[in-house]
Amino acid sequence: MKIVHSAFVFTIGFTVGLSAATTMAADLQPDSPTTGAGTVQSGSREQVISQQTETNLAGNRLVTGRVKEIRGNQMEVDIGNPKSLYIPLKPAADKGQTFKPGDIIIITLNDNNALVDYHRPGETSHHQVIEGKLQTPLTVGLDKAVIVTPEGTKTFVVAERAKSTLASIPIGVSAVFLADETGQLVDAQPGGLSAAADAAKSHRAPIKGAHEQLRAVFRGAGPEGRLKISEGGREREVQFRPPLEKLDRIKPGQEVVLLLDEQGYVLEIATPDVIPVR
Repeated sequence: MKIVHSAFVFTIGFTVGLSAATTMAADLQPDSPTTGAGTVQSGSREQVISQQTETNLAGNRLVTGRVKEIRGNQMEVDIGNPKSLYIPLKPAADKGQTFKPGDIIIITLNDNNALVDYHRPGETSHHQVIEGKLQTPLTVGLDKAVIVTPEGTKTFVVAERAKSTLASIPIGVSAVFLADETGQLVDAQPGGLSAAADAAKSHRAPIKGAHEQLRAVFRGAGPEGRLKISEGGREREVQFRPPLEKLDRIKPGQEVVLLLDEQGYVLEIATPDVIPVR
């Protein structure tokens, strides 16, 4: 991925702009991650895992950015794209980590641009790759997954951000799953290790932002798994995967900020009392 900092050239001058752009690129260059036997293809802000490793699935991308702002339960991260990347704070809270504006962060996305995890530069990720098959559909609320592995049947908690990914894995089909440091499943790919490696070689869509931030007015709970909102004076419904934190504390007519995943499902709800107006 090539990042062009045109603003430096036009407002400060070519020589100074080039120097500033070079300094920023060097500042955001991540340390080499622990990848086991896998292969990493490096860019200025992105590293692609082309083969499955001990800590990542093939096709995962490590994107380096800088925390711009923390508002409520979300972080806004500058990754060099016109649009910022919005990620939930919960993964950091689960691991006892804290971030502040200005911090460098390495975000792991899967081949569908869904958030897998994030870490600080130089921090080793203690992930676990599991090969197996889903024994049953995900439990009510998509909270748990029962996987048949060569070592026996195991039950895992599914991280909120990975529920849509896990729900797309067919029952009884060989797949690879990724668990983070807390033991929660954060990613999955159907087809087993060889198929995942082949998929990693295919074309990947450019990063458009793993999550989208939507400002709206809450109008009430719709049918099961849906919210009624008003956006720009137009009312519509958006889906979420229950349970959704803070839903029982939101009142009709209240302004909200919704964090949507790549499939349009609501991951987080924030309110003006914790998100200042710009």
